[in-house]
Amino acid sequence: MQYLKSLRTLVLSYCYELVPLPRSLKLLTKLEHLAIKSCKSMNLKMEPEEEEDNDLQLSLKTLSLLRLDALTDLPRLLLQGSSSSLQQLRIIRCPNLSVLPAWLLNLTSLQKLDIVDCRKLSALPEGIDRLTNLRELKIHGCPELNKRYREN
Repeated sequence: MQYLKSLRTLVLSYCYELVPLPRSLKLLTKLEHLAIKSCKSMNLKMEPEEEEDNDLQLSLKTLSLLRLDALTDLPRLLLQGSSSSLQQLRIIRCPNLSVLPAWLLNLTSLQKLDIVDCRKLSALPEGIDRLTNLRELKIHGCPELNKRYREN
């Protein structure tokens, strides 16, 4: 990826053997749109050397996570550089995602959040109403969320 420094859109699809994100992702400094779909083993962690290296500074505008069976949480490292640029976050059919982290509230430019068919997702971050730029919130097919907020 070292020669793709001007790349603005990256779609990773059906990469069944890809588990951590490649460390060369940090070289894509112009990347604005990232979609990861149907990568059954992908957990969105970085390769081990990168977990210790906090210089991943993507400035994503859109992030789409679709059909990621191994995803259990959203790693902060992936989104830390996008806190003021991310406008759209789509999380669809991630059956093992159980909670959205509190740091999600740092995504100050987030305008659209779609959460669809995340069967184990049981909580939204406290204070989600502080996302003042959020214009569209779509939650569908999340029975644990439904149960939690219906009881309250």
